[in-house]
Amino acid sequence: MNLSQIEAFCAIADLGSVSEAARQLECNRTKLSMAIKALEKELNIELFQRSGNQLTLSEAGKAIYKDCESLLVTSARIRQTCLQVCGEFNAEMWIARDDALPDELWQDLAHQLNKEYPATSFNIVLASSGDLANLIETGQVDFAFGVDYERVDDPRITYQPLGKIRMMSVCRAGHSLTQMRRVSDEDLRSAMQASIAYLNEKDNPELQPFSRRYIGFSSFDYMLNTILTEDAWGVVPEPLIRHLLRQEKLSVIKHTYGLTQEDYCLFTASGMTEHPAMSWVADKLSEFLFDF
Repeated sequence: MNLSQIEAFCAIADLGSVSEAARQLECNRTKLSMAIKALEKELNIELFQRSGNQLTLSEAGKAIYKDCESLLVTSARIRQTCLQVCGEFNAEMWIARDDALPDELWQDLAHQLNKEYPATSFNIVLASSGDLANLIETGQVDFAFGVDYERVDDPRITYQPLGKIRMMSVCRAGHSLTQMRRVSDEDLRSAMQASIAYLNEKDNPELQPFSRRYIGFSSFDYMLNTILTEDAWGVVPEPLIRHLLRQEKLSVIKHTYGLTQEDYCLFTASGMTEHPAMSWVADKLSEFLFDF
């Protein structure tokens, strides 16, 4: 038994397909199938039930899945520790963030990071809130910051809440929804919605469009622009729109879920040592959310 076989087993279990697992792991499909056969031979048991091109875990596969995930998490932790000891950990860092907080805040933090930690190169990329956990899980970024819509029991990801962020269902002033004393579910379903779009293949009910007519964006800023210029409504973070509410350019929709709260989180891979720079950023964002 080796880590490559365990990685193949977990990937196929998650995706239900050798082809999809091979694509995600960027390896040959035949090599992946051989790894599973070798693992099953060594354990002397079938780990999957096969039905055409679809694979589902057998009872034995279900029984060992969590332990296999834990092995992969431990392996990642060992690699990160070794990188940190040899100094490579601090050389370059990839950070994903959504745009729930103002760009001006992130620009200021980026400049301060450069001064506080000159030995580290920071790559800060913008991503949809719905993709943050997946970017961490797949190792595409080291850390991520944003609204947490999909808290799940995943041993590969650690969620550290930094504060609460208020999400508001809004439309532009003068929209027909603003004329209603109480907006019903059917009213919202009938109106055009600007919603969040994401690339993560896992379904997330929290991010599914509510309306029957919608246009999806990966950015809250694009959603906001559409809400202001088109006959649309959407759910956006308060830090981006407080000034527009005060200017009466936007109105909060009088619906049961017109105002909700979500956690704004730091996402990391389980077992990964938190870089001092990320602790610094986390503290700054906590202060901003607390003061807001």
